[in-house]
Amino acid sequence: MPVEKFRTHEEARRALWLSPGDPRIMGSLRGVLSMAIGLYPVHRPRGVFKFRSIEEANADRKRWKKRAPEGRS
Repeated sequence: MPVEKFRTHEEARRALWLSPGDPRIMGSLRGVLSMAIGLYPVHRPRGVFKFRSIEEANADRKRWKKRAPEGRS
């Protein structure tokens, strides 16, 4: 990563922003999203499940939500 020098805090603050249409925006967004997923993963069962009624589906959802870590679903 290159080292940059700034004369004022204002110059440093302006250097953090990317102008609209800058191709580096997608890379920055990808990095932020991958960090967010790593910090707060969603634990859901994989696959497609069929249920006979909405009550069975809701009961199954409650069961897997109880198994998920606190505050995560």
